[in-house]
Amino acid sequence: MMRYRRLHVWAAVAAMAGSAPGAAHVSAPQAAPSRPAGQAGPSSSADDLPVLRAHRYKMAGRVRPLLFWIGRDDVGIGEIVWRRGPDGVGYELLIGTDSAKAPRGINRWGYLREDSRPSGTRVLGVMSTSDEATIKDVTSRPGGPQATGRFKGLDARIAAGVSRSVAETLETDRDFSVRDKDLILERIEPRLRGAAVREVPVPAGVRPGFLLAVAELVNDSVAAAGSGGAQALRRLKGRTIPYVYSRTLYDLKLTTIEPLSPAAGGRGAAKAAHAEFQTTNRTTGNRTTFELEYATGGALAGVPTLIRHQPRWWLQAVLALVE
Repeated sequence: MMRYRRLHVWAAVAAMAGSAPGAAHVSAPQAAPSRPAGQAGPSSSADDLPVLRAHRYKMAGRVRPLLFWIGRDDVGIGEIVWRRGPDGVGYELLIGTDSAKAPRGINRWGYLREDSRPSGTRVLGVMSTSDEATIKDVTSRPGGPQATGRFKGLDARIAAGVSRSVAETLETDRDFSVRDKDLILERIEPRLRGAAVREVPVPAGVRPGFLLAVAELVNDSVAAAGSGGAQALRRLKGRTIPYVYSRTLYDLKLTTIEPLSPAAGGRGAAKAAHAEFQTTNRTTGNRTTFELEYATGGALAGVPTLIRHQPRWWLQAVLALVE
């Protein structure tokens, strides 16, 4: 049975860049791109941090039933949103399969948002559930849309050295897709407000979110590449940042960082880096890895252009920047 920690694994599929508390400043466009009507995207409210920029991704999936990988190029979508205001920063990740394109109509998606202000940080997440642990589970499931849906939500507030979090489950009369994220949030948030709160202490120096921790490492690598080049970039290898997710402490480690040759396109192409990350659950010792490629200069500095994650030996997801 897939447990709630899988939302954290979904989060590891994609990562954030931009300014985070304690991280080096990275210049970015002053205006955010508009979002077409009806397209999946973050909900907004009057107290939201302003959107700085947003980028969309196309997901390719691969499975390895025996010795060789079998893949399909367009099975899902992703979106990363950067927010920044006078009193804080925020990041959003939306990622999932498109049941109209994914094999056997598989519908798996997750959303994670972190807003950090001097008064504290809020982490809000929701994901569809899944019982598929083996490739046989995937191939044996009935094709097409499922009759019902089941979603799990998390709402955590981290402030003054304490993480206070609630979790709830929502069952629906149909299996809502990644494009219905706002509707599912609308339904599950009232339940989260009424759920029992659980508290854990957060030691000094622990970052209040996964996306904030990744942003800090990406920012540091962009700053290092700009000031000291390839050697300074490589010196970041092994750097580890602790963070809290719900009631669990993790370590995020930069296991590999290497410069990439400028992309084909002639003079003026931005420099880029390839980075590999590892998260470690301090309680269980379980580890998750993911890879990023991103520019270290230019207008897209710090924006992932390629994201790769292999949650199981037989399954790999790759997200490519649409622009």
